[in-house]
Amino acid sequence: MHNGLTETPAERSPLSELSDAIFDLIVLGTYQPGEKLNELELAERFGVSRTPVREALQTLSSSGVIAIERHKGARVVDYSQDSIESMYSARSMMEPYAARLASEVMGDGDIAALRRLAEDMYAKVTQDPSIPEIAALNNAFHTSILAHCPNSRVAEMTTSMLKPLVASRTFRGYSDSQLLRSALHHLEIVDAIAHHDPEWVESIMRAHIRAGYHSVLTGTV
Repeated sequence: MHNGLTETPAERSPLSELSDAIFDLIVLGTYQPGEKLNELELAERFGVSRTPVREALQTLSSSGVIAIERHKGARVVDYSQDSIESMYSARSMMEPYAARLASEVMGDGDIAALRRLAEDMYAKVTQDPSIPEIAALNNAFHTSILAHCPNSRVAEMTTSMLKPLVASRTFRGYSDSQLLRSALHHLEIVDAIAHHDPEWVESIMRAHIRAGYHSVLTGTV
């Protein structure tokens, strides 16, 4: 599951693909917050040399997902609660606007693909709950919307807040009812986009993020 945000499939580079593939491993829990990433192990996993792996890790470092320390290598960032709270606050301002802009340019095929992601997440939540897979579907849903945002700067800024939150495994703190609400929000966001109602899109995306904020940081709602 690769989730490039500002490139079309035709434009995606091998470096982008590798960076996203490593990020997917973090989302799925193969590598957890605070854990070290071994360049040689990753190179063997993906059948490449260490040089592209090193470049991909630099890309993830620039997005705040991993930290690279001199003589110590790369590790998945383990964000404090204060940092997560700050990112949620900023995200709740940026992503609803990005979603609004994206909704104005998405075609029928784009909406259908987004609906499949939302329905897959709903099915996973209600039939076969697997937190790593739910987290991956959630990431794919949000990054798919951002990929269609016509303002690349807004998309990039929003991504800088989204990726670390996804990597920090915030879904681990959700109850069953909170997971269900999140999945239902996704379905409503798709409905709002399909109805070509940018205000509805922006409103439900903001509600979705704020609900997630309370679920993660206060354990309520």
